[in-house]
Amino acid sequence: MSLNKVYKYSNFILVAFVIFLLIQAFDQSFGWGMNKIYPEIYFTTFGTKLEGWSVFIWFENGLIETLQVIILLIAILTLLNLHLSKKKFLGTGLVKGFIIIEIIGLSYFFFEEISWGQHYFNFDTLSIFLNENNFFFNHQREMNLHNTSRIFNEFPRLLVMLWCSLSIIILRYSKLINFKDLTTIIMPNEKLIFISFLLLVFILPDLILTKFGMVDFSKLHIYENGVFKGFNISTILGIIFSFNFFRLSELQELLFVYYFMWHSLFLRELYFNRTYLN
Repeated sequence: MSLNKVYKYSNFILVAFVIFLLIQAFDQSFGWGMNKIYPEIYFTTFGTKLEGWSVFIWFENGLIETLQVIILLIAILTLLNLHLSKKKFLGTGLVKGFIIIEIIGLSYFFFEEISWGQHYFNFDTLSIFLNENNFFFNHQREMNLHNTSRIFNEFPRLLVMLWCSLSIIILRYSKLINFKDLTTIIMPNEKLIFISFLLLVFILPDLILTKFGMVDFSKLHIYENGVFKGFNISTILGIIFSFNFFRLSELQELLFVYYFMWHSLFLRELYFNRTYLN
């Protein structure tokens, strides 16, 4: 089976999985209320009045984070296989350098996700991460950098977000596409743009509705004499359309690593099929 067909089936599974996550999260957050409002239609629910997110799916070492770690490992091993291949690499120094940088970057991402092994080996956090007066104070008291400050969290996340969602789009609609090395690095296969568009679906609505203060979560519930009567329509629609009824950042990260995995696989395919020449 060709890699393109595997990619097609993989995307089908991904979309089905994302739809499942949306349905589960909707029920977890709003199911109890919908059951009270429309008991004859919404007659069963796994949600509770406490709302919130599924611990099994969204929290530390949950389903989403475990999938992220597995997918990241596949991407890293794919790039290592490409870099260490005994065959003569046909790419230029720029492409070779990019592969090394990507291996280092994804390895850092991988080890940060597992707190450098702490999640699995349960060793104690170093004191440098526990001192509240220290620059490296970790807000979750874990052995990682991304929970210490925005410098190590928001800035790398922004770069990854731009790369995964906009790099191919910018390349395709600019004169940069005439540079062969750059095209190979950014777009080893134009089909990657599907993941970019999927990412934008889960980035732009949140950016527009939430970041600009267009959703007021405090107005979600309507009570009369202390009794729940329903949801504020405009508020619940804002929350749903901005995808803020689950841990959106975790889903975005899953799509990031999925993008990197397929980017690595397509880059490897270019090399082994010898379709990229100097």
